[in-house]
Amino acid sequence: MRHHRKLTDDERSQIIEARAGGTSAAVLARRFGVSTRTIYSTLSRAKGTRPGPTTTISTRLSARQLAGFQAALARRGITDQPAALRRLMGAADIPLRPVDPVVLDHLQAWGAQVATEGAAVNHIARKLNEAKLRGRPLPFTDDDMTTIRTFAGGLEEFADAFHILWEAQLAAKKCEVDKALEGLQSKGPASH
Repeated sequence: MRHHRKLTDDERSQIIEARAGGTSAAVLARRFGVSTRTIYSTLSRAKGTRPGPTTTISTRLSARQLAGFQAALARRGITDQPAALRRLMGAADIPLRPVDPVVLDHLQAWGAQVATEGAAVNHIARKLNEAKLRGRPLPFTDDDMTTIRTFAGGLEEFADAFHILWEAQLAAKKCEVDKALEGLQSKGPASH
């Protein structure tokens, strides 16, 4: 049996069709006089999944970092760490994307509001401190109380709105990470 001959386009089509019909790779290899590796390579090319040249990288992790990564994979039922790393690196634009402009706009608007209302509260605090230092009655008015309540209410609204926005962002990121890792749960034992 010759294992290094080149398949014709017609033979490749026959292999793809026969494999889709359930014929084993070993039977196809014997039929076409090639190795099973050639059969699998032909099938991968047909699916567009033939990997290009690869590069090996190495990195150092602390025990805590590795444990955290393994725990995150385990929560998703994934045991194949190399495959998960490849998928996550392939989807690296997910966590490395710039901040969502909507979130940034909200944060800037809230920051401006806090600065404005915070300045008013600072003015009240300064006025009260000066009166206390001079031994005068505290000049705390109903308007001062309204200003402080408005500031506190604004902070509470900010915290609630930010929490909702943050949770939505985390949920979106989680969905994208889950999509990148999709299908690895069923792979069984880790393959290296």
